[in-house]
Amino acid sequence: MNSTVLIGRLTKDPELKYIPVTGTPVATFTIAIDRDYVNKEGQKETDFIPVEVMGKSAEYCASYITKGILVALKGEIRVDSYTDKKTGEKRIFTKVHTKMVTSLESSKNNKENKEETPNLQAIYDDPDIPF
Repeated sequence: MNSTVLIGRLTKDPELKYIPVTGTPVATFTIAIDRDYVNKEGQKETDFIPVEVMGKSAEYCASYITKGILVALKGEIRVDSYTDKKTGEKRIFTKVHTKMVTSLESSKNNKENKEETPNLQAIYDDPDIPF
C-alpha cells in the first residue's frame, strides 16, 4: 500500500499548468516539514517535499493557498525518472502525488482583510444591559 499524509507549509505559491492533450490542471509546489528531533547544534532540521496536485484540487491550490500557508494533504509517493538531455544521465526524483489538499488556515489575503476591519464601538454604553 502506498499512502501518505503530510502537514506542512508552502515554500512558494503553487504553479498551475495544464496537460496539453487533455487540459487537466496540474499544480506543483513544495512544502516544508520540520523533523521531530533536534540535531547536535540544537536546531530542528527541515525536509522540503515536492508535491503534485491534479484535477480540480490543482485549481483550488492555485486560487486559494499561498506561500506560508499550513496545508494537509493525502496522497502517494511517486518515484519518477528522466534522462538529462545535456549529459545523457538518468535522473531520479521523488514527489508526493495527490488530489486531496486542505488549507489549515486562511490565506494571508484574508488575514490582511481582517486586520483592516474597523474597530466597532458600542452604541449604548449602559451598564444595566446584561449583554
